Amino acid sequence: MKLKSFIVTSLLLSFYFNQLHAQTTYDLGLYLGGVNYYGEIGKKAFVAPNRAFFGVIGKMNFTEKLSARASITYLTLADNDRDANDGFRGNGRGRDLYYSFEHTNIEGVVALEFVPFSFFKNKPNPIDFYIYGGLGAIYGDEAYYPLSTGFEDVESVVYGTRTRLTVPMGAGFKTFVGRNFMLGIELAPRYSFSDNLDGSYPDDERVEPNRLVNFENNDWYTYLGLTLTYRFGKGSNAYCDCTL
Repeated sequence: MKLKSFIVTSLLLSFYFNQLHAQTTYDLGLYLGGVNYYGEIGKKAFVAPNRAFFGVIGKMNFTEKLSARASITYLTLADNDRDANDGFRGNGRGRDLYYSFEHTNIEGVVALEFVPFSFFKNKPNPIDFYIYGGLGAIYGDEAYYPLSTGFEDVESVVYGTRTRLTVPMGAGFKTFVGRNFMLGIELAPRYSFSDNLDGSYPDDERVEPNRLVNFENNDWYTYLGLTLTYRFGKGSNAYCDCTL
């Protein structure tokens, strides 16, 4: 009896995975747009792109609802207290003292993407609303600020590089343009496990005295981007009865 149950279960699982493989499609293309940092330096704005980013993105679509995605992007994070819109940073932190930085980074992300619902589902090209979350890492400049008594503009000094873990998340809309190309737009915040993307809180003990007063928690940065990908694989026709 146990043998029969094992055989039946194995056949059902085999059938399921074969069907899943038969439906799998792949997207590969470009990921680009604007990005901004949010932390101890400059403007306090969660979504305010001030630098461009670009990269590549790939997706493996298991079903019309669920996909795995991965991306690699090149980005610059930058801000300046003189652009701040609050009464502390924007007024020189009480000492006519303004901090600024501009750091280059490379980010890698893997995530799961889910489509909870679609618009115009019965039309040839439905618009999918999607959300995603996963794990990532950002590799880039490690910096500090020279000590100052005030009355000057202080730029960050890069003294090395470092890899930090991130938690990527996002939401957006995507639809086919033509038969095999898909266009998407998304808002994608990143929480980093670092408070030194801006140079305000260096980890190196040699520059611990250079740490700024920590008014915030770990640093964030936010993408506002476009994806343009090409669909290939079985069932990759945009005009099929699906919302991939």
